[in-house]
Amino acid sequence: MLRLIEHPGQHALLRFPPASRAIVSWNTAAPSGSIALVAHRTDGSVSEPLHYVRWSPDERRSLDGGDAKTRIAVDVVRSDVPLSGIGIASTVQLDAIAVSTPPPPDAPYPMGGRAAALDVPKLTQYPPAHGDERGWCSAASLAMLLRYHGIDDVDVPDVARGVFDASYDGTGNWAFNAAYAGARGVRAVAAYLRGLDHAAAFVASGYPVAISIAWESGQLPGAPLERSDGHLIVVRGLDDAHVLVNDPAQPAIATRYPRAALDAAFRGHGGVAYLVAPRERTAALVALANRFERVTSA
Repeated sequence: MLRLIEHPGQHALLRFPPASRAIVSWNTAAPSGSIALVAHRTDGSVSEPLHYVRWSPDERRSLDGGDAKTRIAVDVVRSDVPLSGIGIASTVQLDAIAVSTPPPPDAPYPMGGRAAALDVPKLTQYPPAHGDERGWCSAASLAMLLRYHGIDDVDVPDVARGVFDASYDGTGNWAFNAAYAGARGVRAVAAYLRGLDHAAAFVASGYPVAISIAWESGQLPGAPLERSDGHLIVVRGLDDAHVLVNDPAQPAIATRYPRAALDAAFRGHGGVAYLVAPRERTAALVALANRFERVTSA
């Protein structure tokens, strides 16, 4: 489930059905700032402000705040007592704030979504001047989404610098990637999806998505690496048997993977995706993210 408020100012409260995990995304043009989260829990307790993130032109840093019941692990809020809402306290004006929670474990999944291939620019995570870098799949995937949406003055090294988390020591912080895209003039969130059939709804509507996947040896035929505990690729089309993707670790970048294997690699890693759209299409983005909520409540 995705909850999003546009122009919330510096404070907001987003409520949602009980969940033990959540991802908080924000968009702002402010070059410096910090955000704390307040956990509202189903037992009626409310946390003190939990330090979440701090950023400036020189550095971005996740702060891993927490209390006895709820803790933040880089970009995911986890709670021993289910959450019923998250309050936001920002030191700067926000253009948007969003909270996404995963579907319930027993939620039925839609089946059979198809989508014609979108023309997504191809970018490698191994740019020639940075051939030794091995952790830029997220930056490359986000750069492909931004270029697809007409933001042409981005390259992979620029995005990597703009999303690097000094605490995490890497470029894979999901919330920082959404924040970078939001600062470039689009609406961007990190959100839980219900699998590749859910991703197909975005692609069919003209929005490629970047998905976070993981697999062990032999689980993803055609993968550029034997195994991975975290990798980002862009989904740009789906048919009944295969998923067309831009994989920044592949030599040719554009490739395809067996649909069932990729769906397992996606949902098994949590089902997190980067969703990016023009700001005037924010409502459509949220509607697509919540498209199958009635399936869960039936």
